[in-house]
Amino acid sequence: MTHITDVLAVRATGACEVRDGAALRDHPMPAPEQDSPAPVTSGLHGVREVAKAVSIGLVIGDATEGPPFDGLIVWGDCTGTAYPSAAGRAGVFRSADGLAAIRRSVAPILKDREVTTFREMAGEMDALTEKAQVPAPEAEEPDTLRDVAQGAREGLSRRDLLIAPFRALQQEPSRARPAYVTVERPIHPAIRYGVSQALLKAVALARQRTMAAVIADEWDLPRPGRPIPIHAQTGPDRRRDAERMIVRHVDSFPHALVENVPEHLGEDGEQLVGYVRWLKERIAELGGTDYRPAIHLDLHGSLGHIYENNLGRILGYLYRLESSARPYTLRVESPVIMESRAAQIETMKTLREYVRFRGMAVQIVADEWADTREDVQAFVDAEAADMIHINGPQLGSIGNSVEAVLACKQGRVGVLLGGSCTETDLAARVAAHVALATQPDLVLARPGLDVGTAVSTMRNEMARAVVLIKAHDL
Repeated sequence: MTHITDVLAVRATGACEVRDGAALRDHPMPAPEQDSPAPVTSGLHGVREVAKAVSIGLVIGDATEGPPFDGLIVWGDCTGTAYPSAAGRAGVFRSADGLAAIRRSVAPILKDREVTTFREMAGEMDALTEKAQVPAPEAEEPDTLRDVAQGAREGLSRRDLLIAPFRALQQEPSRARPAYVTVERPIHPAIRYGVSQALLKAVALARQRTMAAVIADEWDLPRPGRPIPIHAQTGPDRRRDAERMIVRHVDSFPHALVENVPEHLGEDGEQLVGYVRWLKERIAELGGTDYRPAIHLDLHGSLGHIYENNLGRILGYLYRLESSARPYTLRVESPVIMESRAAQIETMKTLREYVRFRGMAVQIVADEWADTREDVQAFVDAEAADMIHINGPQLGSIGNSVEAVLACKQGRVGVLLGGSCTETDLAARVAAHVALATQPDLVLARPGLDVGTAVSTMRNEMARAVVLIKAHDL
C-alpha cells in the first residue's frame, strides 16, 4: 500500500505581484509608482508587493515496491490571489502563516496516511479548521448610554443626564472591550489549493495515471482527449502583449485589467473604446483570415465606478464597446462590483437581462463574489452571468474547482477555469490537467503575465497529457 511517509514545506515565490485594489481604485497611479505608497487593505505591506507562496512536498513510500517507487516526492504550491480581501475573498497569504498552518494542521493528518482517492483526501483537507485571532466586532452601545440617550429624548434634567453614567459605573464593574477575539475558521484557501495539488499527484503516482485521468475516473467523466482553448491576460504593456497573443493565436484575450480608471478607461470610457478598435485592427493585420478570437475585458468594477452603478448608462457604454469589437465576440468581466454577493448577483442579472432585451451580443462574465462552490452555484441558479471565472486559488481544493466547472456546465453557463497571475509553474500544470478532465470553455494561461511563458506552459502541458492518454491510456 502507498503511504505518505513525510510532509515537507518550504517558502516559495508567486509569479506576479499582489495588489491593493482598494488603493488603486481610490487613488489611481501609474505602475512605476505603485511600490511606494501605503496600502489601504489590511494585511498588505504596500500597494504592490511580491506574491508569497509555500511549496508542500509529500514523500511517498511503499514497502512492497521498494526503489525507485519508495521515497519519491510530489509537490504542490500554495498561492493566494492578486487582489486579496476584495469582494469576499480571503486575506493576503503569507509564507510564514502557511508554513505554520501546514506544520500545525496539515502534516499531522497526512503523515503516515494511506493514499486512497483524491476526492476523499482533498475533502479532508477542505474540512480542516484553525483557531485565529480576529478583530472583535463592534460592541453594542451599553444599556446605560442608551438610557441616557432615551432620557434626553424624554426630557430629563441636565443634572440627571450628567450623573447617569457615573451611577452606572457604581452599579456595575467596568468591563474592557477586547480588541481581538478567537474564532475557528477553515484554513486559508491557498493552503488547501496547494495541498490538493500534491495529493492529486500522489494518487496519480500510485495509480500510474495522469492527473487528468485521475479526475476523470473519480468524477466519472469522459476520457480526456483534446486541449482546452486558452485565455490570456496582459501585463502593463497592454498593446505589445496583445500583439504577442495575436501572433500565437490565443483563443481569448487580452483580459487587460482596468486598475487605473483615468488611464485605462478614461472619464467617458473613450480610452477603452479606442483600445478595442485597435485590437480589432491588429487581429485582422496579424492573425490571418481564419483567426476569430474572443475579446475579453476585465473591467474590475470600473463601469460602476464612472457611471455610479447606473445600469442604463452602463448598458449604453457596453453597446459602444460591442459595436467597436464587431465582428469578434466581446466578453466583459465584472463591469460592476457591489458590496455583497446578493447585490452583485442581482445587479449582474438585471444588466444581463437588459443586454438580452436590447438584442445585444456582449457576454457578461462573473468573477468577484464567486469565491466558493456555493457562490458559483448561486450565480448559476440566478442566471446572473453568461460565463463565470472560476478562481482556483480562492476556491481552495482543486476538487472544488472541478465541482464548480461541472456546476456551470450543468447550468448551461460558460466557464473560464481561471485563477491568478500569482500562481506558480507547478500550480499552472495541475490546472492544465483539471481543464483536460472537466472541459471548460477556456483555461487561463499562467503563471505570471509573461505571454510567451504562460501560454507555452499551459499548451505544452495539455499536449503532453493528451498524447499520454491517447497512446497509453494513462
